[in-house]
Amino acid sequence: MIVAIIFAILSVLVIVFTAIYLNNVISTNDNIERQTDVIIKEELELNDNVIGILEIPKLNLTAPVKEGTTQETLKYSIGHFSNSSNWNGNIALASHNRGNYVAHYFENIHELVVGDEIIYKTKFGERRYVVEVAKQIKSTDWSVISNTKENRITLITCIKNNPKLRLCVQGIEILKDA
Repeated sequence: MIVAIIFAILSVLVIVFTAIYLNNVISTNDNIERQTDVIIKEELELNDNVIGILEIPKLNLTAPVKEGTTQETLKYSIGHFSNSSNWNGNIALASHNRGNYVAHYFENIHELVVGDEIIYKTKFGERRYVVEVAKQIKSTDWSVISNTKENRITLITCIKNNPKLRLCVQGIEILKDA
């Protein structure tokens, strides 16, 4: 009898603490989303921290781009691979596609197909790209961010539950004369 009472009390405590924990997680996620929204609105102008703005009309995405791909950079923005071009050649960008405590701007880039438009704005100007390829690459394949003669943009993100692969979307510049 005493064992049953103790078990019942422990069960109630587990339920109560689980509810409190889940409420805190949901509240924390809501706060992060609100903070991220405020940061995005404040940083959608080019400044010392924001080197570009990426727009993908099909995904209804407009997001700030900052230099580097550290976890801190990717927490609130899209990151620019420092060893790729800032303007001419291949511009390589990275972002998370999921996560509770980070911005996940690339959560829907798997929906991009050949022909979709990508717009990138920097202090150098604005360029429009058309998706040329979307493919899976090995997480160790960095050849996709090497410089190219033609102007292109490369977007890279993880593939859910597969740490050995990345999703790579590449767009080629839409020439104004074309």
